[in-house]
Amino acid sequence: MSDGIEDVILVGLGPVGLTMAAVLGQRGHRVTAIERHPQFYGLPRAGHVDHEIVRILQSLDAEGPLLADSYPTVEYRWVNATGETLLEFDWGSAGLSGYHSHYMQYQPVLEAALADRVRADPALALLQGWEAVGLVEHEDHVAVTARRDGDDEVRVLRGRYLVGADGAGSFVRKALGIEREDLGFNERWLDVDARKKRELRFDFDCGQICDPRRPVTILPLGKRHRRWEWALLPGEVTGEFEKPDMAWRLLGELGVGPDDIEIVRQIVYTFEARTARAFRRGRAFLIGDAAHTMPPFMGQGMCSGMRDAKNLGWKLDLVLRGLAPDGLLDTFETELRPYVRDWTTISLESGKVPCTTDPDEARERDARFRAGWLPPMPDFPQIRHGLIHRDPGGAPIAPAGELSLQARVERDGRTELFDRAFDAAGRWQVVSTAGDPRAELDAAQLALLERLGTVFAHIGSDVGADARDVDGTYRTYAKERAVEVTIARPDFYIFGAATTQAGLPRLVDDLAAQLRMTTVTGGLG
Repeated sequence: MSDGIEDVILVGLGPVGLTMAAVLGQRGHRVTAIERHPQFYGLPRAGHVDHEIVRILQSLDAEGPLLADSYPTVEYRWVNATGETLLEFDWGSAGLSGYHSHYMQYQPVLEAALADRVRADPALALLQGWEAVGLVEHEDHVAVTARRDGDDEVRVLRGRYLVGADGAGSFVRKALGIEREDLGFNERWLDVDARKKRELRFDFDCGQICDPRRPVTILPLGKRHRRWEWALLPGEVTGEFEKPDMAWRLLGELGVGPDDIEIVRQIVYTFEARTARAFRRGRAFLIGDAAHTMPPFMGQGMCSGMRDAKNLGWKLDLVLRGLAPDGLLDTFETELRPYVRDWTTISLESGKVPCTTDPDEARERDARFRAGWLPPMPDFPQIRHGLIHRDPGGAPIAPAGELSLQARVERDGRTELFDRAFDAAGRWQVVSTAGDPRAELDAAQLALLERLGTVFAHIGSDVGADARDVDGTYRTYAKERAVEVTIARPDFYIFGAATTQAGLPRLVDDLAAQLRMTTVTGGLG
C-alpha cells in the first residue's frame, strides 16, 4: 500500500506461517513475514499429513516433493508389551481429497517446497533473522517492532492485520495478553529422528508399543528417514536422555545400531494440550501452535495449523478486497475453536492408551481390549458453526461443514484432479452432477459468485458436461449424499448442498446474507 501499511504482517515461518504467506500471496496481498531464525529450521518435527493437507499443498503447487518422498500409510497399529494388537487404524484407504488418506513424511521436504513457493512470490517479503519485540495496535493497522539478530537494527512494520504463527512460545500471544488453557496433559518423550543408511525391515513398522515399562513410538518419516520415541518415566532426568549414549542404548534394545542409521535429531519434548483463550484480538490473530497444541498421537498438530492458515487466508482475502466486512473474520475462531478442541480431545483420549505406565492398569487395559471394549472416541471433526448452510435451529444441513470431494476428471483431453483441471486453487467452487449450475441462477446471483471468483463445473458423462467423471467418483458421492450440487469454500469445506439444482438459488442467497453481500448489486450489504 502507498501509505507504507502492508496488508498483513506475519510472525513465524514454520510450515503454518509459510502456508499462511503462500495463501495470501497467491491472492496478490502484500505480506511482510518476520522469522527470528536466519535460516529455515531444516529438522523434522511433525511426521504425518492427511489427504486434506496434501490438497492444501496442491492448491499452492507445492505437493510434488512431499508426494515423491512420503510414505503412504496402510495401518497405524498399537500393540502391548507382548506384541498383541490393541488398536488398529485403517489408514490405507483413499481420501476425499484425491489422495491416499494418510502419509508419513519428512517435514524438511514439506517446508522446503513451501519456502520455494513463498520465495518466488513478489508480493511476499521475508525478514529472516529478525525477531518481533514490540506490538502496538492502532485503529486501522497494527505496528510490529522487529530487531535484527547480530547488529540490533530495528524496524517498525505496519499491516492492516497481524497473524502470529510463532509457535507454542508465541511472542504475539504474550504481547496480546492472551492466556492459555491447560487441558491437563504434560508428558516428556525422547524423540530420535534418523536417516536410514540401508533398507530396514521391521515386524512392527508404524504405531505405538504400549509397554508400561516404557511406552515407545515407531514411525517412518518418508522414504529415507525414521522416528523412534520413548516416554520418560517419573524421576528420570531430561538431560540424561539427550545424551547420544542413551539413544543408542534404547535403539539397541530394538535391534537398531550405527550401521543402520545416522541420528539427525535427538531431543526431549514435553507433549502438552493447551489452547489460547482467544484466537483473535482486534486486528491480530493466532494460528497453529501459537493458538493450540495437542499430543501427537493422532498426528494432527501441524495439520490443524495448516487448516488454520487456509481458513483465515481466504477470509482475509475477502475482507482485504472489500468483498466482506471485518466481521467475517470472527468466524475463524467460531469455526476452528470447536474443530481444534475435537481433535485435541481425540488426541488426549487416544494418548491414554500408550501412556499407561502402571503395570496393573496396563493389564486391565489389555483385558478390556481383548474383551472387545474400545474407549469411546468422538466423531472426527467437521465445521459445525460459522459460514455454513444451517437449518432454522442452527444445525448444519449435511453435507455442509464436511470436506468437499476432489477426484479425477477428464477435461480438454487431459485427466487431472479437479482443482488443477479447473484452475480452482483458492477459489469458490459450484459443482453439479446434473447440468450447468449457472442455468438455475439469476443475473444478480451469478454476479455475486463471479465477484468471488467462483469456478462453475458440470461433472458427468453426457456430452454437455464440462468434464468427464473419470472414475465415477462424483456420481457415487452425489448418490450417497442425495445431492446434485454443492458450493465449496476456498478451504474446501462445503458451504451447502442441494438435493436438486433447483435448490441452488436458495443456497446462493444464504451465502450472500452470511457474507453480508447482496445479490442485487453485488456490493456490500
